[in-house]
Amino acid sequence: MRIEPISINSKPLTKLALVFLLMLVVFEGFGQKISTSPTRLNFKVSPGGSGRGRITVANNSEEIQTFQVDFGDFDATREGKSQFLQKGELPRSAANWLSADPSFFELGPGEQQEVMLALDVPQDSTAFMARWAVTYIRIANERQAQQQGSDGLIVNLNQSYRFGVYVFQTPPSVTFSKGEIIDFTHQGEEVVLRLKNVGETFLKCNSYAEVTNLSNGVTSRLEAKNFTVLPASNRDVRFQIPKNFPPGRYSVLGVLDYGNRDEVAAAEIEITIPERGK
Repeated sequence: MRIEPISINSKPLTKLALVFLLMLVVFEGFGQKISTSPTRLNFKVSPGGSGRGRITVANNSEEIQTFQVDFGDFDATREGKSQFLQKGELPRSAANWLSADPSFFELGPGEQQEVMLALDVPQDSTAFMARWAVTYIRIANERQAQQQGSDGLIVNLNQSYRFGVYVFQTPPSVTFSKGEIIDFTHQGEEVVLRLKNVGETFLKCNSYAEVTNLSNGVTSRLEAKNFTVLPASNRDVRFQIPKNFPPGRYSVLGVLDYGNRDEVAAAEIEITIPERGK
């Protein structure tokens, strides 16, 4: 991760600005010294059954660190950004089914710890659908930092950190996978493919766009996008139109490949690329 230099002018910083700046600088530097793997765990556990997965936590810092494991929920925006929620907030939460061993541990500099994650699925109607959650690896020992601005304001900030591992649970009986394109539009320098997961599984998608110049028949493929869509969720996939495309009329084919061997979803629109600067 690259950290760009931050320039601060001579105007007094507000309390909010000081807190944000302090959190940004400290988190970027410290976050690189702790690692967790993998970033996601996939389970296929039947109702009434149990599954196990391993998470490796590494302390690459020069200090002893204490860790705590707990769980929460997450959702996703149309742009694919994760929204983290409290445990049990989502109707399809699997957070209450999860436990960790150990759930509290200490690592010295350079040490690693394997955490065994258990998913215990109940034998009831709630188990017959895809569910998901997030496992948090938190640094339990807080640090206190102090910053003084040019206006004399002193901010004390207790810093704590957490690292997330996404957990996906799909019962073996849940197999219906389907994605649909619900809109395809041209917006400025982009074409936007809006899709929806209308199936019951998590969709692992590959999406791309092919652009054909209608005056000479030359076709170009825009960069493919790979992503996961949660059940009953929408997703906007944005493709940037290269600046070197000459002005004129184009046909754009948007394709969604969601892993079905027999079919893909597609939509086509015509766009006009104007002269640059007009």
